[in-house]
Amino acid sequence: MKNKLITIALAAVCVLAACKKEGNDNNGGGTPISDETGAKALFSKMNGLWTAALRPNLSKTVQTYTNTVLNGSSGTATVNGSYAATHASSSTSSTNTSTIDVVVTFKDYESDGLHINGTVHFFDYSNVRSACSSSGCATSSHSSLSYRSHDGANNSFGQANVRFDYNGKSYQDAVLMDIGKSDNFHWSIKVTNRNNQTINTSY
Repeated sequence: MKNKLITIALAAVCVLAACKKEGNDNNGGGTPISDETGAKALFSKMNGLWTAALRPNLSKTVQTYTNTVLNGSSGTATVNGSYAATHASSSTSSTNTSTIDVVVTFKDYESDGLHINGTVHFFDYSNVRSACSSSGCATSSHSSLSYRSHDGANNSFGQANVRFDYNGKSYQDAVLMDIGKSDNFHWSIKVTNRNNQTINTSY
């Protein structure tokens, strides 16, 4: 009888533990990213993450980053890579170039409602040239910006787990992303979700 009671107690503990684990994995639920609306929502969140939270902390001083830790409203972002900037000028022209090329590993990182775990490659390049002559001055610029789940050699970092709200809708998924643009062209957005469904769109 005693052994039977112990068995029943152990079974009850296992059931409770399983239920608790399932609840933690769901984290309150959320819609998978399975259409263009969801892919554009992810782009908006990743773009905000870069422009508002990460880039301002990475473009202050020319340097190499080795396991540099940035804090979000919760969690951490560990940065490896570099920020480079050059300036060249003459009596008639000037050129300013900057490049941020970093791989960021997120651990329970949260910023502006985006919760993310995983690794993403961020690349941000800008070149602005001004030239003057007797007829006047002209300025030209070139830029490239991308957020990708692979490095420059196309080696995948694997899926990033994301959770966020956008326009009143909750999203939660594990994704591969290939988001980028050059100069003033539209953003190209490619997202592959946990079900291996790929969404291609532009913005």
